[in-house]
Amino acid sequence: MPRVNVPAEGTRVCASCGKPRGNQRTGWQPITRAEVVVGYSCSDCPEASEPIRRIKSATGVRFRAVVDGTAPGATKRRQVTATLPTLDAARAWVAEVRAEVARGGSYAGAAAGETVDQLLDRWLASRVDVRQITRQGYGSSLAPVRLYMGTRAVAEVSIADVQGLIAWLGREGKRRPGAEHGTPMAVNSIKHVRVPLQQAFDQAVIEGVVMRNVVKLAKWPKVRNKRGHDLDHWQPAELLRFRDKADEHPLAGAWRLTLSGLTRSDVMGLRWSDVDLDAGVVSIAQGRVQLATAETVVDDPKSAQRLRAVPVEAIHPGTVALLRRMRAQQAADKLAAGRAYQSSGYVVVDELGYPLRPEVYSDRFRRLCVAAGVPSIRLHAVRHSLAFWFHQIGVAPADAAALLGHTVEVHLSTYLPYSGAAGIRAAARALGVAVQQQQQGAVAGES
Repeated sequence: MPRVNVPAEGTRVCASCGKPRGNQRTGWQPITRAEVVVGYSCSDCPEASEPIRRIKSATGVRFRAVVDGTAPGATKRRQVTATLPTLDAARAWVAEVRAEVARGGSYAGAAAGETVDQLLDRWLASRVDVRQITRQGYGSSLAPVRLYMGTRAVAEVSIADVQGLIAWLGREGKRRPGAEHGTPMAVNSIKHVRVPLQQAFDQAVIEGVVMRNVVKLAKWPKVRNKRGHDLDHWQPAELLRFRDKADEHPLAGAWRLTLSGLTRSDVMGLRWSDVDLDAGVVSIAQGRVQLATAETVVDDPKSAQRLRAVPVEAIHPGTVALLRRMRAQQAADKLAAGRAYQSSGYVVVDELGYPLRPEVYSDRFRRLCVAAGVPSIRLHAVRHSLAFWFHQIGVAPADAAALLGHTVEVHLSTYLPYSGAAGIRAAARALGVAVQQQQQGAVAGES
């Protein structure tokens, strides 16, 4: 019989939920000790004789059941646990476990025998609150986990198993499909494995499949994120040298957008309807990203801050003229291709009007870096270059963050991680003056 905490009110309230009993009798079950009634359980709560208890969680009231799942003749006792959303579901689960054991086997249901693969599948399916690109990213990050321990039962995974996974990732976690061996995975990549795996095991804890999150308890390698001037970036002269070369390219107008602080997703998702050529302003209303499956999807921007209007002509005069040139070329391509042309409405398209693939845009960027004789930084690092240039010319961090589509907090922590140093020095000077004044006052009082 499970332990029952009978409240001080005794028989006047439910021992599980505290509901007042009043004069009710129907559905209320007595709790006895030494043949004496010491309390009652209401009809909404488990009886004292049931291996179920009512619990409160962040998602509301749930019911946790613990049942003996030991197979007949087994020498090692095995308990199985599940947390269910309703009392009826908990009772049905208890009956299922007991029936399985009575048939001569040990329970192998979802709560007891679920594999890591099955848990990851369920967790990924439940993440309807994130963008498709994010969910696909989680899936890619978890692929090495499936390879290493996908068939293991979740309930049997130990801290030592997770430490073994971490060591394996550092040795050969990066593996091509079909390859027998892999190469070491970078620390940052291992971090991307940890985040979704830990969340999946958090779900298993909430559901009662396991009692603790062994992923969280394991020791993971520390990740040093680049901050401030450690980030790859161009100097202003290098950015302008790239611009001069890019202006000769067929996608010159698009490169001007990149040099105005738009992300690759922003540029790839931009439609002509988002461009005000008269005002020289582009409005970011959506992004187009590439999934791990190589397909591309259109989605909302990554955050609310990314919804913004950028005056590109004010940043780089002549941008509108280059965008008009791109639009005229697309009209000529459409005339030449005839019915084969796809009028997609996007700004950056190929000769047949189809949206250019994001990785093709990045490849062309790298080739342009070489042609311009500037460092071949990542496409995203152009935004780092602009952020540092903003700070050199005295633009307020809040204004720079707004143009780049950041929150002020993210902007400061990324580009000005030591921005508090000036404030620390000012506070130290002020306190030093106050200390001296206090000392001088004390000396004057003594004299």
